[in-house]
Parts: sequence; structure tokens; C-alpha cells
Amino acid sequence: MAVLSKRNIIITCFNIFSAIFIMFFIGLLAYLSKDLPQTFGQMIMNPNVLIPSITIIFSVFSVFFIRKFFLQNTRAEIFFFLIFLLTLNFDGIRSIIYILEQLDKPESYVLILTRLAYFGKILGVFVLLCFAMMTIDTEYKPFATLLSAVILLALFVALLMPFTPNKGVNALFIPGLDYYYTALLIIKILTVLTLVFNYLQNRNWEYLNLAVSMIFILAGSHTLFYTASPLGAIIGMALLATGTVFISYRIHKLYLWN
Repeated sequence: MAVLSKRNIIITCFNIFSAIFIMFFIGLLAYLSKDLPQTFGQMIMNPNVLIPSITIIFSVFSVFFIRKFFLQNTRAEIFFFLIFLLTLNFDGIRSIIYILEQLDKPESYVLILTRLAYFGKILGVFVLLCFAMMTIDTEYKPFATLLSAVILLALFVALLMPFTPNKGVNALFIPGLDYYYTALLIIKILTVLTLVFNYLQNRNWEYLNLAVSMIFILAGSHTLFYTASPLGAIIGMALLATGTVFISYRIHKLYLWN
């Protein structure tokens, strides 16, 4: 009960931080947009503003409904999944960067915000690996230690990672490490393989269903983070939403009523 309470406290803290971040995000967008030559409606329709905004809305509503779905019974697995969903809020930084570019602000601001966006991206990948690790059938699940470790590691990588002077279509500077994408891909593969291993160990098809759902989530969140096209956004959101629904249902079925 004490562990469960601690998890709920941490999730609540993340929710409060998320709410503050969203209010700051909306306020900053409104403040910066008043100096733009275009109207607020024109600005919000830009892909680098619209796509991150939709991602944030999805993050907020999915966390709310999943917590209701699990009736506050935050297992270690769903705890890390909720943290992942909250990291999607960092995608909103793309919108701020777009406005700063329109206002010809110094690129040093863009670099700082790029690091913050990649911190959220890297943390999201790490916590999904933690999610998969928590599904392994062991009595000791050091969720607090794991969470602290991945936050520090993601922060360390985001702060020290070099960036090229070139920008991607998502308005962020492109990482200057050739092995950055390879490293993230390996972590994603390990996440899926961990769930497959659990299936082989327990012979329970729900773990294999979790692995398939995880592929949807990884592909969807990746697409939403890097795309600036409406079609890419639709595909990414469809994959992310489908994976989120199925992974929540499978965890619910696997642990609460099976």
C-alpha cells in the first residue's frame, strides 16, 4: 500500500508539472504570437504548431482516462506508461521554436529548447523500456530507482549531445551524433524483445499482444516527433492512439481480472 501510494504521489506530481507546463505553453504561445504578422488562426494551422498541440491534448486526455480506467491502482507497469504519456508534452516545444524563428530570435534560444525537446523524447524511450522490464515476473521492482536513473541519464544525454547547425522539418536542430538514432533504435528493439521474452517465459499471449501494441506506440510517437506533414501526423496519431488503447486494455486484462 505504501508503494502504491508513493507511485500515485509521483504520478500526481508529474500531472501537476504537466498542467503547469501546458498553461505556460499556452500563455507563451499567446504572448509571442501577438508580434507575428499572421493571425493566431493562421499560426495554429502551421504543422509545427498544430501537430505538437494535438499531441499534448492526446497526452492529457489519455492520462486522465487511463487513471480512471485503472481506478488509481497504479501498478509499476502502468506507472511507467503514464510517465511516457506525460513526456509527450515536451513535443509542444516545437511550437515555441517555430514562433521564435518567425520573430528572428537568437538561435541560442532554439538550441536550449531543442535540448529540452530531446530530453523529453529520450526519457520517453527509456521509460517504455522500464515499462517492459516491470512486466518481468519478479517480486522486487525498484520503480523509483529506475525512474531516477532514466531521468538523470536522459538529462545527461540531452545536455551533452552536440547538434548540427541544420534543422529538421520538425524545427529542431539535428543531433550531431551519428549513433544517436542507432542507440535509440536498439533501446526500442530491447523494449519489444523484453515483452517477447516474457511471452516465451510465461506462454501467455497477452505479453505478445503487448509487444505488438508497443511497436505501434514506438512507431507512432517517433512519427509525431519528427514529422511536419498532415499525413505523417494522421498516421502517427493513429498508431499512438491504437497502441495506447490496446496496451492499456491488455495490462488491465493481464493483471486485474485474469
